[in-house]
Amino acid sequence: MTSLASALNPVSGDVLLDIQHFYARQMFLLDENRVAEWLDTFAEDGVFASTALPEPLEGRAAIERLTRAGVDARRQRGAVHRHLLTGLHAERRPDGTIVARSYVLVVETLPEETSQVWASTVCQDVLLRHGDGWLVRRRHVSLDRKGHALPVLEGM
Repeated sequence: MTSLASALNPVSGDVLLDIQHFYARQMFLLDENRVAEWLDTFAEDGVFASTALPEPLEGRAAIERLTRAGVDARRQRGAVHRHLLTGLHAERRPDGTIVARSYVLVVETLPEETSQVWASTVCQDVLLRHGDGWLVRRRHVSLDRKGHALPVLEGM
């Protein structure tokens, strides 16, 4: 098996900053329940996988169903979510895509309650250039929990 370090090259500071801006916008869209615009940050055939899901969601329509259900559930509970991305590391693959890995804390605030960490995750994306921006080709969200292992990036 080829090691990940030998197969990928770190991106430049300018590209990393560009990717940070992409994620900041993407997280704001999700937190503001702007589902259609958030979905536009995924490739048409994009994949969303998570350790919280029984199987990966393939394509925007499947991702949209789950996302809208989450938004509806939050609205019913009066919950506000904030996705806080940190520890971003990005490397370029030989095919030109970017493998980006970050920590994402999801903070939830319920009416008249103190904000609490709702989820602590590791997010691993394969990004592809699209015009002046980026699209998520594949996302894997790993929830932190005992006995949990991250997937091998080479399979992404």
